[in-house]
Amino acid sequence: MIGVNSVLMQCPCASHREPLLTAYDKGETDFRICPDCGIAFRERFPTKDELEEIYRLAYAKENISGRNTNQESGSYAAKSYADFILNNLWVSGARVLDYGAGSGELVEYLRENGVDATGLEFSDNARQFCRLNRGFDLLADLSEIPDGHFQVVSMVEVVEHLTDLPASLNELRRVMAPGASILVTTPNRKGLRARLQKGFWREAQKKFHLFLFDQDSLEFHLKASGFDEVKKIRFSPRQRATLKYLISARLMQALGLFGSLCVVAKRPKRNESEI
Repeated sequence: MIGVNSVLMQCPCASHREPLLTAYDKGETDFRICPDCGIAFRERFPTKDELEEIYRLAYAKENISGRNTNQESGSYAAKSYADFILNNLWVSGARVLDYGAGSGELVEYLRENGVDATGLEFSDNARQFCRLNRGFDLLADLSEIPDGHFQVVSMVEVVEHLTDLPASLNELRRVMAPGASILVTTPNRKGLRARLQKGFWREAQKKFHLFLFDQDSLEFHLKASGFDEVKKIRFSPRQRATLKYLISARLMQALGLFGSLCVVAKRPKRNESEI
């Protein structure tokens, strides 16, 4: 339940000329769609205290240990994303940031493969679990990270959680080196399940999901924050091991109806003042 002190929001593109559209007439009816950039966003965001309580409960020790946080993608998916980064984005000596690292599983896999990997996670419980169980610390913010520090950034199912989308993307661009790559995945609001279930789609029903993207709106907001060369990864890293899942996922990806979007973008090599 979103409280009476929740924050009334406008589209983060801040430029829509037409009235906002209602995304769903049943279920999660508070989502609005910007007719200019195409993003869907909650008309009222949870308060800071409400979000902190959501994540505190999600990352309780028993939920992390039982892989029941409702936040992390699971071990197989973490390994798949680590392999994708290693095989497609990373070069020897590159520093990697996993933004929204959860309990640090993806960072751990990267470190096991010799990568200088760091994670950022907002949840105190998740950071503590990583420290005690994985043996390294996760960042709580990027305030002490110098400009241009990372050559690769990953955001796996995170961008839909950001309370200030433009500011967060701009801060990530700041800590990325010119020419650095960012991997972004997020639920696809035009996937098959989303189309069928509409306002009852499980990703829409998660109160911590503040934004729902399609391919165009994701690309729009990355470019609006100064990224370029946005490339759609149609056949994204596998999230489960079974053959049944592989066949189903690849078919939905080929049709553009898969439940998750996956893109890689770049921080421009030229100075932002020249953009």
